[in-house]
Amino acid sequence: MKNLFVAVLVVLCLAAPFSAFAQRVGGGDLTFSPKNASPVVFSHEKHVTEKGLKCTGCHYQIFQMTQGSNKIDMSKITKGDFCGKCHNGQKAFDAKDEKNCVRCHR
Repeated sequence: MKNLFVAVLVVLCLAAPFSAFAQRVGGGDLTFSPKNASPVVFSHEKHVTEKGLKCTGCHYQIFQMTQGSNKIDMSKITKGDFCGKCHNGQKAFDAKDEKNCVRCHR
């Protein structure tokens, strides 16, 4: 009985890190708080699962993964940097069009 308990405990200890990783695949939602604008909620789920994008499509070509390393602002986005690489009216909705502001800023 003791051996069974130990075996179950070992399996659980080994499985726990993998289950935590599985829950974070896609990165979850990120909230950015730009100055003079409503917060932006970025959904990894929407981009990865719903749109079928690969993590490597954005990381590290467009975005670094270290929090705070990307100095994002609307002037850069509208020039085609960061989110503007795709949100240009061709690949995805145009970030320059003011009617689309509420799609990101909430």
